[in-house]
Amino acid sequence: MKTATKILLEKLIRLTILLAIVGVVPGSAQAYFSTIDTAEVIAPDQYQISLEPQLILNRYDGANAVMRFDTGLNESSGIRGILGFGKVDFELGGMYKYVPFPDLEKQPAIGFEAGAILARVNGGTEFSLRFHPLISKRFATEVGDLIPYASLPIGITSRPDQTVVPIQIAGGTEFRPLNYKNWSFFGELGINLNQSFSYLSVAAAWRFNDSALSGFKK
Repeated sequence: MKTATKILLEKLIRLTILLAIVGVVPGSAQAYFSTIDTAEVIAPDQYQISLEPQLILNRYDGANAVMRFDTGLNESSGIRGILGFGKVDFELGGMYKYVPFPDLEKQPAIGFEAGAILARVNGGTEFSLRFHPLISKRFATEVGDLIPYASLPIGITSRPDQTVVPIQIAGGTEFRPLNYKNWSFFGELGINLNQSFSYLSVAAAWRFNDSALSGFKK
């Protein structure tokens, strides 16, 4: 138990360092409530950084962007850090991912992400509890792997004047090019179902090994 706790704390510290490093880079806007994830789990010795531009189709005007930082804890779980600035003045959050049913020959991967997001929107502070069920299936092609996925993101958002339950349905695909195995590209469409917004997002993600952060172990 102590070893598992130590590993978790070490990974959280590394993610915090990455958030601090990237956080000094100014952003023009920010994505909000999107999923940009499959039910695949990153290996414990790997990290992933992704950048997502998002076009909001209703409620808010403008285009947004968000950075995410992922790492695996074990073969069935991982953690994610979220940071950004812009149209949504800022967003800071964290998610825990658990996938009890992996992708097998006749079975899609099934799991969920759950966490919290603190954001400032139109001058008001919002605190959201988030739950994103996930289902995905990997398909090998001649040019790389395609991983279509779907989610039904649900939240409880507390605002200065009210508490709402935003619900969306989201679907997308991750593409992992055969010749660029450390890169992934996403496309995602989200549809508003209740007190939220619709959006169209794309994203690029880069994965790297644990050795790249060896300098932080000192």
